[in-house]
Amino acid sequence: MIWLRNAALTTTAFGGSWGGAIWFWRENNRMPDTGDLVLYLLVLPVLLLTAWWLGRKAWTRISMPAAASASTAAAVELTPVAPALAPGLTIAASAVRAPHGASIAELRGALAGQQARPELDKELYDDDGYPIMSARLPDAGTDIAKEEFGQWLGTQALPDPHFDEGQWRALAAGGAVVSELAGQLGMHQHLQPWLEQQHERREGRLPPNAVAAAEPPALQLLAVWPAEWRPEQRDAAQQWLRHLVVESGWPQERLAPTAAPSLDPHSLDDAGQLLAALLKRAAEAQRPSLALVVAAGSQVSEAGVARLSHHAALFTSANAQGQIPGEGAAGLLLADAAQAQLLDGAGRNVLQAIVNGRRGASADTARRDTDTSLADLTGQVLREGQADAAKVALVAADTGHRTSRVMELMNLVTATAPQLDPGADVIGIGASCGSCGAVTWMTALALADAEAQDRAGPVLCISNEDPYRRCAALITPAAAA
Repeated sequence: MIWLRNAALTTTAFGGSWGGAIWFWRENNRMPDTGDLVLYLLVLPVLLLTAWWLGRKAWTRISMPAAASASTAAAVELTPVAPALAPGLTIAASAVRAPHGASIAELRGALAGQQARPELDKELYDDDGYPIMSARLPDAGTDIAKEEFGQWLGTQALPDPHFDEGQWRALAAGGAVVSELAGQLGMHQHLQPWLEQQHERREGRLPPNAVAAAEPPALQLLAVWPAEWRPEQRDAAQQWLRHLVVESGWPQERLAPTAAPSLDPHSLDDAGQLLAALLKRAAEAQRPSLALVVAAGSQVSEAGVARLSHHAALFTSANAQGQIPGEGAAGLLLADAAQAQLLDGAGRNVLQAIVNGRRGASADTARRDTDTSLADLTGQVLREGQADAAKVALVAADTGHRTSRVMELMNLVTATAPQLDPGADVIGIGASCGSCGAVTWMTALALADAEAQDRAGPVLCISNEDPYRRCAALITPAAAA
């Protein structure tokens, strides 16, 4: 089409020049000489074509920047702007009391050395009189816990909670984790100046024109107990943990009320829901965020074994898909970025996103599992955390030994992060430490915190031990958050 346009322009230029020259010569009765013929029949049309070409080129140069600007502006307008990354919560510290380690370092060492395995229990038996498999704490510390709790309870207007042996074991483990994490709170830069000023005020030695010391934030102490605990037992245990925090040096007046973020009454034992509520509140609130979250529990008791047996959920030689009882406690000290800097100033990992959901059918009864809820949650948590699945460095999960849970986790890893080595980059805490509800997943989170620090990459933490509940969390190194 371009050659047709050029031919038409050339014909017009020459035809117009020739026709005009001939008309002029006729009207003036003039015979053109050789110079006139060359000028009007050759030079003039060539000049006209040259002028048109130069004018068109100049116009193109003038109009191109404006067109480019308009095109760029349109492209910017049409390109969707990625939403800002929601603020996460810095993991200032973590602690565990697990069957194979009283610290994260010990637990990681046992896992790396293939030494973390459930064993035959010397005290608990199944309905047929055979020893069960369990994952016990090497030292439950219940004798000390009973003595100290009994002395404290005598000073409180609380009824005796009548804890059974498993609950005492959980309380002892949870108290040890809380005391360890509360010790980290003493490093808060506002704490000591504020305490000294409060002491001077009580003694009447504070000058009236003294500048008020910066106040430490209100600490939220949130505990997750097993679902079977009665309300009065939960309340007594919660008050005991608050007492331990104050004994560790944190002021009573800087402890937030015991009310937890709004949760479904049937989700009080769901650590995923609790942590997601904390993240949401931290993102929306304009006040500082500082929280100590702990989960504690034990199924290593006669009551725990009887409960599993009653629901045909205990691992035995006749029920290889049953649960292996576990116990322990795990906790996280979480803070917003500013409070984390005031705690120790060190670069820490960030709990960036948590997404909770439910399966359509129980994983215990599914014959051919086609449920995609866990994969959907994992994709959503990666999007919310703006993380590339190809850069995920490890997956930590509460997954135990049961075939349905292992296959669900392996299918997820294969589809989401195929670059991971299932033997070295995927850790199932439940297979090593037994099944213990929220404790197992909180232990996986604490382990994921340490792994993200060492591997300098995002870590996924998955919960799929429950028949229905599913949860995915993303922990990112501070430098990448």
